[in-house]
Amino acid sequence: MDGWQLDVGGARDAGRTDGHTLWTIICSALLFLTLTTGFYVSTQSSGSSSTPAPYDLLLVLTMAFTFAVGLRFPKDLRLPAILWGLLLLGYAFSGIGALYIERVTDFLLVSTYLVLSMLFFAALVVANPMRNLAIIWWAYTLAAAIAAAIGCAAYFGVMPNAENFLKFSRVRSTFNDPNVFGPFLVGPILFLIYRLSMSSRRRDLLLVPVVGLLFLAIFLSFSRGAWGNLIFAGGIFLVLTWMTATSARQIARLTLAVSLIGVLAAVVVAWALSSDVVSELFEERFSLTQSYDVSEEGGRFAVQEQAIQTIIEQPLGIGPSQWAKIVGIDPHNVYLNVFLAGGWLSGIAFIGLMLSTMILGFRACFVGTPFQGLQIVAVATFTAHAAEAFLIDIDNWRHVYLLMGLVWGGIAYVRINSEGTNRRARPVGGIAGHADGFAA
Repeated sequence: MDGWQLDVGGARDAGRTDGHTLWTIICSALLFLTLTTGFYVSTQSSGSSSTPAPYDLLLVLTMAFTFAVGLRFPKDLRLPAILWGLLLLGYAFSGIGALYIERVTDFLLVSTYLVLSMLFFAALVVANPMRNLAIIWWAYTLAAAIAAAIGCAAYFGVMPNAENFLKFSRVRSTFNDPNVFGPFLVGPILFLIYRLSMSSRRRDLLLVPVVGLLFLAIFLSFSRGAWGNLIFAGGIFLVLTWMTATSARQIARLTLAVSLIGVLAAVVVAWALSSDVVSELFEERFSLTQSYDVSEEGGRFAVQEQAIQTIIEQPLGIGPSQWAKIVGIDPHNVYLNVFLAGGWLSGIAFIGLMLSTMILGFRACFVGTPFQGLQIVAVATFTAHAAEAFLIDIDNWRHVYLLMGLVWGGIAYVRINSEGTNRRARPVGGIAGHADGFAA
């Protein structure tokens, strides 16, 4: 197959001779199990957002074991590591004088863990992109499908205790909030569209109902941010895949797959809207602003104006997890929140991190690697999340750190394999040979 076709059956990189040792198999199994449990991250019963989910406990175990048996931190991840370090340093300094000091420690521990998880995923991609990307994306997609199935079953009342998986008549599934659940599904949707557009196997048609399930679940989350996230990510994905295609046949296959998926999405939405309850809630949610956005007292925009004023007056920040306690409501803008929590040091570091991730990630999409298509999926999904961050706080979403790790893993891999070669990057269609797994 030509172009950036990749076969996600997963094996090893071309030219590698290390094989699947016992340690490799154990690490791969742990990684798959950990990411699959990512479908359940609800802390509703505990009442604390810092309570670890099974995913968190397994991920800590997986990270410790994988590094113990040989995974190394590549030096090409220094830039994100330094920027994250500056951000955490700003949090720590501002937290010294925080009014509610007890909230600072939990926040710093959780933030440090999430940062380490991002660097871990990036190191995995650098170490063996073919095998590890296959494991990560299939496990992530399985987790999304499980969460979507639970959410849809609860919405239509075909499972016990259905109300536990809904919030204000919106699907939250096994997440704390519909606005987190919806965006969680975006990456797997793009991954499956990519897989279907590149596959010539009939058995992959079994993935079509899964895509339909994910579309239905993200629609029933009634999250405006998730809807916009999916549309924006899909647009970036299409532009990048068309720009990196190396043949008219490749473009035609992608266009056909996207058109069919578009029809599927329209059918799913139309079927859902045939319910009066769904159509009424859709009409209510399908607007750019809600009453809580524009309220003069306590509205989203009013709170954001107040936050900007505080950032100007207190450049060192007020400390992590303080604003909502003091004011009573978050600004629902992660960029403002970071400036509030850690001052200008954390804010500038965070903006630098987001911009460098997107800019260097986009550049890596045009380099001929056997996993070029998956780099596009990761970059498109992360960029859409970075845009949604203007409307909601994403800094404690576990899957955002996974996506960022995948993007930076691709960036570092490209840098490592181009150092000293002084060669011009080519589309993957120009690379001869065959790699196991995602095949070029």
